Amino acid sequence: MRGFTLLEVMIVALLLSLMGLMSWRVLESMTRSQGILRARGDALEETQFFFNQWQRDCQAMAPAHQWRDGVPVVLGADRMAWLVQESDGLHRIAYVLVNGALRRIDSGAYSDRGTWLADWQTLAQGGSPTGQVTALTVPGVVGFQARLWAGANGWSVAPPVAPGVLVRGLEMDLALQGTPWPLRQVCLTGQD
Repeated sequence: MRGFTLLEVMIVALLLSLMGLMSWRVLESMTRSQGILRARGDALEETQFFFNQWQRDCQAMAPAHQWRDGVPVVLGADRMAWLVQESDGLHRIAYVLVNGALRRIDSGAYSDRGTWLADWQTLAQGGSPTGQVTALTVPGVVGFQARLWAGANGWSVAPPVAPGVLVRGLEMDLALQGTPWPLRQVCLTGQD
């Protein structure tokens, strides 16, 4: 009865170990890819929830006939804000880029005209918005641009100052890390 020689057993063991090493590398690569895909999927889902809230805020913009002091929208390089009519009163909603994350900040209901005018002036002059930061944030934002469609003038990065001008739409472009194109969200306010 003849068995395997030591050399044959060693060759088989070497081949099995090489196959095991290769399969381990493949499994490690698949696990790493799955983690990256899951993280991107979570980030896109979070961005979608964020854009849905942005859409609701946009459509709740306070109507133009309430404004004596111009259009209630502030646009800047790292922010956009507008006034929203909620069931408990007037709120200022701001979307602000802070340390690579876009955040939604709600002022809460204003108790009187003087309070919201002071807050609005601070924001219009580049001050930081105050209020409650919601749990919805978009991380990894490397670029932000906001525009509005007011009256018959088309898209603009600066709101008109004339009172009573209708804001027909808002637009937000977000450039995210790892994405080749910016994400664009456009909202029609329904003000006609």
